[in-house]
Amino acid sequence: MPLQRRHVAPAHRPALYLLERLDLTNAPTPSSLSEEDQAAIEADRQELADLKDMWESQELKTREYREMRKTVEARIAEAERKMIVRPTTEVLDGLTGPKARESWKALEEAENYQRMNAVMRFLFAAVRIKEATKKGRQFDYGRIDIEQNPIWL
Repeated sequence: MPLQRRHVAPAHRPALYLLERLDLTNAPTPSSLSEEDQAAIEADRQELADLKDMWESQELKTREYREMRKTVEARIAEAERKMIVRPTTEVLDGLTGPKARESWKALEEAENYQRMNAVMRFLFAAVRIKEATKKGRQFDYGRIDIEQNPIWL
């Protein structure tokens, strides 16, 4: 859902904080995994090969092999899900550093909600709004929980 003007004001504060401090010089490519995750996947693939060898030499029963393989394949899938699937750093061109607030204001004035939305998706994995604890028409901004994507400050 695209950002709308009335929802932008409170949501942009954490984004501006990050944009002012963001250093993209060591940003990974959009489809890369960290070295640690790559090593974990490689180790798990080796473990799968070892399990297969053990099964073929009848050191493991078929049931045991399938259970162990399922566990290892789940770890691999979990690590591969960490692959960055968000806009590339080009979406941040001209929006980082000390002039981030001015640049963001220009986006607001131009009503460039598509780009603002892309920036928010780059910076944040999820925004969750907790259940209301107070009655009334006032929105409690303390209910907002923002999950940040891994970035490079």
